[in-house]
Amino acid sequence: MKIIITIKLFFVVSILVFIITSLMGYFNKAFMPEFVSYLKLISLIIIFFCLFGFIFLRLFHDKWLLKKMVKPKVIKTVQNNEKSYEYLNYRMNQGVALIWESDAIFANFNLPGNSKNFSGYIKQLSLKEDGNFYLSVANGHKIEQIAFNELTSTIQITINATHYSFKSLCNEVLKLELNIIFKFADHVRKQLSLNEKYIFTFDPPTKVFLPINNNKELFEIEKYYIFHNNDKAILMKRVSKQKRILAPIENIKSKIEFENGEKIDIKKWLDHLCDIIDIN
Repeated sequence: MKIIITIKLFFVVSILVFIITSLMGYFNKAFMPEFVSYLKLISLIIIFFCLFGFIFLRLFHDKWLLKKMVKPKVIKTVQNNEKSYEYLNYRMNQGVALIWESDAIFANFNLPGNSKNFSGYIKQLSLKEDGNFYLSVANGHKIEQIAFNELTSTIQITINATHYSFKSLCNEVLKLELNIIFKFADHVRKQLSLNEKYIFTFDPPTKVFLPINNNKELFEIEKYYIFHNNDKAILMKRVSKQKRILAPIENIKSKIEFENGEKIDIKKWLDHLCDIIDIN
């Protein structure tokens, strides 16, 4: 940071000197002291060196910063969790658990964002390993899969002029025990948290700044996750709100800033700290 400020200072001063000496030569061609010509030449040389310095720092700044920085303590953990999709009488087969199947029921679906209603015969209700429920609806020769989450779904279902939410459909029409099927769904969703391949814990958490709504916010990076599908995320706490956030690395576009003012690309920083070469 100090090097950049020093180069900027030399750059600005040299430009000013170059402009002043050039103006002196332009307005006073008959008599111009020799030292002014030398001063102009020196300022021009310094300007070129400063430009070269800016380019060099831009290309090699991150490598130089990583080399000189003090590494925080990072605890590496390998996850070999076994997933279990069995719960009471429910079992998953190839990622799908059948919850209900009986005589087809004709229904009309009002899908959010869709100007036209969708109609068809409900044939099955299943739960998939992504933690969502799916109604299999026959529409002509096609079977459509409509996804539901009992916590967030706003899809309205109409059967014989009676309107149902997903919960009321399961309870009143399909005659399912909501307590059991929703606990099964919770159990399946918990298996998603077993998807970490590597966990890197920062001890103590590393403090960094990130821009949020044009304001610089202080965060504490607590954990770095690498998942089995090679997605990556960090668990960090927003200090001002004391709220934890699991943020995908791909969503962090700006550089992180340390307390000393140094900035670096978060991907390069994490790759430098969290070595997985020796892990199978």
